[in-house]
Amino acid sequence: MADRPPPSEGEISQVIDFAGLDPLDDRSMVIEALKETGCNVEAVVMQYFDNPESFRKRFTEPWNQSMYTTDGDGAANNTGISFHIESANNNSNVIQGLTPPTEPYGPTAPSRPPSRSNNISPLGRMLEWARDDEPSMTLPPMLPSREDEDMRRALRESAQEAGIGIGLMDQQSGIMDTSTSAPAAFGPANRNDYDQGEWAMIRSGPSDPRVAKAPAPSLRRRTSEAPAFLVQGVNTVGKHGLGGLLTVLHEIPLARNALLSIGSPAALYGHNSEWWNGQEILPQEAMAQRYAGEEFQWDQVDNLKPDTEEEIHRLMAFLDSTERSYGTVSVLTDVIPYASTGPEKQLYEYLGHRNEETLRPLISTVLISPVFGDVVDSEEARFGLLELEHNREDYMCITTLYEAIDHTLWSDAFSLTGLHQGSKMAMLKNMSDVLAFKLNGEGPAQSINIPEKLYLERYQTSRKDEARRIQLAWCETKMAIARIAKEEMKAHEWRNDWNDMAYDRKQMVERAMEQWQVYHQYLETLGRFGQMEASGFDTDKYPDYRMAPFLKPELDADSKFQVVEDVLELTSRMLADMDARLKKHHAELEQIKAKQRFLGQLLTQPNKPGRPQPMTCKELLLRGVVTQSDVVYVCQRAEPDLIQLESEPQPVDQWWRLAYRLDDNEPVKTEKTEVEQVLRQVWDETKVPLLIYATETALGAAPTPLPLPLQQFASADNEAFQAELAQESADMLTAHNTDTGTGTNTTGLPPIDTVSPSKRKHRADSVGSLDSNRAELGSDDGQTGFDNPFEDDGSASTITMMAFPGTPAETWQDEEMAGMEQGQGR
Repeated sequence: MADRPPPSEGEISQVIDFAGLDPLDDRSMVIEALKETGCNVEAVVMQYFDNPESFRKRFTEPWNQSMYTTDGDGAANNTGISFHIESANNNSNVIQGLTPPTEPYGPTAPSRPPSRSNNISPLGRMLEWARDDEPSMTLPPMLPSREDEDMRRALRESAQEAGIGIGLMDQQSGIMDTSTSAPAAFGPANRNDYDQGEWAMIRSGPSDPRVAKAPAPSLRRRTSEAPAFLVQGVNTVGKHGLGGLLTVLHEIPLARNALLSIGSPAALYGHNSEWWNGQEILPQEAMAQRYAGEEFQWDQVDNLKPDTEEEIHRLMAFLDSTERSYGTVSVLTDVIPYASTGPEKQLYEYLGHRNEETLRPLISTVLISPVFGDVVDSEEARFGLLELEHNREDYMCITTLYEAIDHTLWSDAFSLTGLHQGSKMAMLKNMSDVLAFKLNGEGPAQSINIPEKLYLERYQTSRKDEARRIQLAWCETKMAIARIAKEEMKAHEWRNDWNDMAYDRKQMVERAMEQWQVYHQYLETLGRFGQMEASGFDTDKYPDYRMAPFLKPELDADSKFQVVEDVLELTSRMLADMDARLKKHHAELEQIKAKQRFLGQLLTQPNKPGRPQPMTCKELLLRGVVTQSDVVYVCQRAEPDLIQLESEPQPVDQWWRLAYRLDDNEPVKTEKTEVEQVLRQVWDETKVPLLIYATETALGAAPTPLPLPLQQFASADNEAFQAELAQESADMLTAHNTDTGTGTNTTGLPPIDTVSPSKRKHRADSVGSLDSNRAELGSDDGQTGFDNPFEDDGSASTITMMAFPGTPAETWQDEEMAGMEQGQGR
């Protein structure tokens, strides 16, 4: 390759002049830059203005070899070795609370670079799952569970007792063990094979990566009147508002009833003392197969996961009668397909196809039809949650929720091409009694107006003509804004014909004015100095030459002073003209924005006088605002005051702010608030809130009682929580006694809560005992949360099932075995 010619002096001078560089110190840097760009002056100048610091560092600093002698974290490598080996189990960068992804190549390096064909889009994943009838379908991985970890730990301990090398259990890929010992065969662990005294309970809950670190039980107790709520918990899909969405839907009776009716009711919902915090409860069939040691076939993978509808049943029962302040939706997030694309919307998508009739109160239907013409029925689409995703620039024209919906349902009207014969629009064919809207993307820079009452009249099929006219008016405003923006650019931009570079016209004029003002000052000073010289430099008369009078020279066409004044007058007129144009453009923009605000308010007031056709849409009331930071604002409908006899009792609504912050001194905060504060404070929490609206019909529906299995599930979870409170009190008492050296002094300590304690016990006495059967049918921690009726502790305990109002409560009593002539049953 021939050497590039050196840059000429003219090219070097042009770069130095345009960039304002030092002719001496920066000369070598400019020469190097011109050599690399083939003496392209424009490219060098653009590179400099893009990033001056990087430009100087690139063309002035010597070669830096240190970047090739550091490890992956930037630390110096002084050993002289030019490569770095990472540990196979290097988890130093793992974020706490998130499960790290499985390494695709194990501990060894890949044999070739990764292929981009492996990055499958969401649509590609949907197509792959749709081909479930092909024999080449890959078996999805088994769901991780705590039983698997317990099994691995039991195998390791058994191997140690049997004298088998631990290296076999922890063997890494690519390493062969030289031991020739025969492999050990492990069968089911029966009670007869173990000494009764060697049985012990092992608490493995905190080691589960899916279980979030929780505050002390006393900090998680539900306060009086405050509703319970659901938070994200540990998940792999990022921040979301699924828990807040279900919390708000639970406070709408019609939505709660619908969610309790989806799927088939279960005979037993199982129990897990850590379910509220993210541990799963597997189906009974999966637990039975696992205990029987049966292998799972590829078509039985879905049976290994908790049932989605049953999990929602549990969450609704939990919100009904829990004594905890909050729970998590980690398990539900894991079982929703494609939750990484947004678990809130995917919940509607997944349940809507499986429970279309049951979820009709939560699903709306829209028609996609042409804007022009009288054709109404065309394509149909259903949604329960409408995602409003707009660019930050779009929010220059979006100030209300109505306008955000306009830009979504009438997207063709706001496109760059505007409306044409092929443009389409969405109209509401059937509006549900519960609707959710979610802002996506970056959200507005500040905020938008969220109405407390929402009327979707303009989107009805009967209002197609009005909707068309509103869209045409919106198009006019968009075109006017584009025209003004183009005029502003033309008025304020100046392009150099020589290199086609754009400059700000106003800045250039102001810079020229400053320069010619210096010339003007110089000539004026020169004239004063001339007067000083004419006086013979009489310092008594003029102590300072600047005090000498200025005699304006006779002005003629060739006078330098005249030229300077003419230039200054011209620049002043140019600046005044640009300011006048700018004010004119701003005034036009204000008029256009006022027209847009008027368009956004059309058909949003139900009782506006003079309207030829009355509004027929439903009135939607704001019932909740959800954020992605475990803060939810929910409106709770209070019970009507039945003492009022003169008139019908009016519904009373109470807004609550429910927040969970693990790193706060008070991790759980529940406080009453007002709707005005909600609409103002939500924008401090998030720029993309999730809004839930409901009709009075949905709010006035009668709540259906919980089925007995769900009552038992909720009661068992409350018993487990009481046991946590009792354990916390016992730990505080032990710590106090240890610090003070006393045995029974409890002065200043809170009383130990002994209501329905859940006692720890061994699985003993009978192989077919009730506790064992209950654990095998649905519990993956082996505990039931109930007292052992056969434990001889010299006392009687009472366990009460908390029933739904209107359902008789069931009470079971455990009494001492001594002196009783017949056994007790549950």
